[in-house]
Amino acid sequence: AGLADGAETILIPEEEYDMEDVIARLKRGSERGKKHSIIVVAEGVGSAIDIGKHIEEATSFDTRVTVLGHVQRGGSPSAQDRVLASRLGARAVELLIAGNGGRCVGIQNNKLVDHDIIEALAQKHTIDKDMYQLSKELSI
Repeated sequence: AGLADGAETILIPEEEYDMEDVIARLKRGSERGKKHSIIVVAEGVGSAIDIGKHIEEATSFDTRVTVLGHVQRGGSPSAQDRVLASRLGARAVELLIAGNGGRCVGIQNNKLVDHDIIEALAQKHTIDKDMYQLSKELSI
């Protein structure tokens, strides 16, 4: 989402960040004439409001924190989104009718799959390091 929105900084729980580095990047951008910056703060990083206050205190920049809801984050669903949701929902109902509860449904390699929900929740969340690095490079 941060890359698609043109964010200068993306803060995610999977990657450590140095707030002083974030502030230095914002100041460098301001010195180059940037009038605004977007910082995306993912759930699990900390309070976006506290981060905004810290940046404002450290820079004297006017900060505005906007906490987006799920619909705002994802935007309006496309036709493809609606088809995918229908396929996933239908598969979940099929599993329940067959007596297979406790499953989560998803897509892997463009195929419907289901997994034990406890095992799925226990898996470590990973990020695409290449996309994360690209977002850093594009925000310079």
